[in-house]
Amino acid sequence: MSQITEDVREQERTIETADEKYARLDAVDRQSAVTLRNYFQANPTSNRLANKLCNLFALQSIAMAAILALTDYLLLYLTLWASDGLTQLILPYPHLQIGNGTLLIGSLLIIPLAIAAGLYPGIGQSAVMEFRQTSWIFIAAIATICCIGIFFLPGNIAFFLAFSLTAFCNIPVVVTIRFMVRKFASYCPWWGVPTLLVAEPERGVELFRKIANTIDRGFRPVGVLLPSEHYWSGTRLLDENNIPAFDVRRTDEVATALGATWVIVSPCVSRACSPASDSTFSAIPNRILLSSNQLDMGLWDELFCIAGATGIRLGTIRPNCLQLACKRCLDISITVLAIAIGMPLLLSFGLLIKLSSPGPILYGQKRVGRYGKEFVAWKFRSMVQNADEVLDSYLDQNPEARAEWDLKHKLANDPRVNKIGAFLRRTSLDELPQLWNILRGDMSLVGPRPIVDSPTYDAAYVREYPDEYEVYKSVRPGLTGLWQVSSRSDGVYELRVYWDMYYIRNWSIWLDLYLILRTVKTVLLREGAS
Repeated sequence: MSQITEDVREQERTIETADEKYARLDAVDRQSAVTLRNYFQANPTSNRLANKLCNLFALQSIAMAAILALTDYLLLYLTLWASDGLTQLILPYPHLQIGNGTLLIGSLLIIPLAIAAGLYPGIGQSAVMEFRQTSWIFIAAIATICCIGIFFLPGNIAFFLAFSLTAFCNIPVVVTIRFMVRKFASYCPWWGVPTLLVAEPERGVELFRKIANTIDRGFRPVGVLLPSEHYWSGTRLLDENNIPAFDVRRTDEVATALGATWVIVSPCVSRACSPASDSTFSAIPNRILLSSNQLDMGLWDELFCIAGATGIRLGTIRPNCLQLACKRCLDISITVLAIAIGMPLLLSFGLLIKLSSPGPILYGQKRVGRYGKEFVAWKFRSMVQNADEVLDSYLDQNPEARAEWDLKHKLANDPRVNKIGAFLRRTSLDELPQLWNILRGDMSLVGPRPIVDSPTYDAAYVREYPDEYEVYKSVRPGLTGLWQVSSRSDGVYELRVYWDMYYIRNWSIWLDLYLILRTVKTVLLREGAS
């Protein structure tokens, strides 16, 4: 409370010391006017270097946008072409055939739609947001083309309805290919805008590595600008990690040499001004101040204009009944489809397990569900029958394995796993029986991994993270989730807690759909498999 009071007093002092030329303005307008004056003092419009970097950024944006635009155009054309062919095979009576020239011209519709959706050049856009926007523009383009066809050729309604349905079914494939193009392009030196980071040495190393691992999102880190007080002591740490280090006072020189058109400022840097009013960064056209404890933005938070000022609307973490109903419908529809298609596979795994080792086909374990209610989660049995005793004995005899278990709650070489179980666990196919739990309503397709409340497994979650555990109990646990596709067996246990909280904080139907597609990729490529 005292901190809030002090902030209010500081704000009042700022207003009182404003220039007399703004004295006749209201308090809020007076403060905004002074802020604008400070901004233009630090960012003169007649700056040749700034103009040069602005023009360079335009060229960088055009190069990235051209690749994505060409990808979107070709994907829509191929989708329409394939849908046209499939529709002609499906319909049993003579019907219309769309000409190739019409498809080529109609596919151009995707470009203005993508521009309006903010997909070009797509720098810094989250993968989930891109997934949502891309899905919408392809749906809009296909629907528009079909509506035009029905309007001019009303006698072919059946053809266009079947054509649109077939095209819509291809959207998950289309979006996946778009992401793959981004990933492949990130290996090319011309992809990504050169970006400087402003941070203290340790934070700079972390940021540089994380951004370098996600160049497909559009940022290509080229160096770290160290504050003057950290330059001499921090250069060695950055050199050891092969990260270029520069003095922040040489920002203009460095930006010119590296063609850097973006700068990302860490909130932990003790600078007197924000990047907007700090003349050090005035030449760089794009400046980002990372969120801090005071500015915690989620995936779905939005900027609003309020009386000439900007504010952030924080997305709610409490979905309404309609959103929950949509999530439940998604769970049931995909689960029923998966069971219908995968039934032969499920029966085959059951037979192999029965023949490979004595014991039941399925293994049930009590898990903590929504509102703390326990339920039995089913899996294909992948372990020997006396698994708990084998584990306890193995951990007692192997201190290194005990340390690995305490860190990850998993073992790379688990003595409990049988031969067929090793394959099932590597591919996560051992968890397919949990589709029954989803139908029952115990679980959801996407959510936090279900917790086992026992000293052997997830006692740390319950005891050491009580606040996070309460949040976990507010949702249904999931068959897959952010932790499974991001870290899985490769991450420390704390990452599981972090990703659980991130998912609940940023939940949406689009995030669920994105994670379902990511899960398919993770399983097929066996990423992070134990």
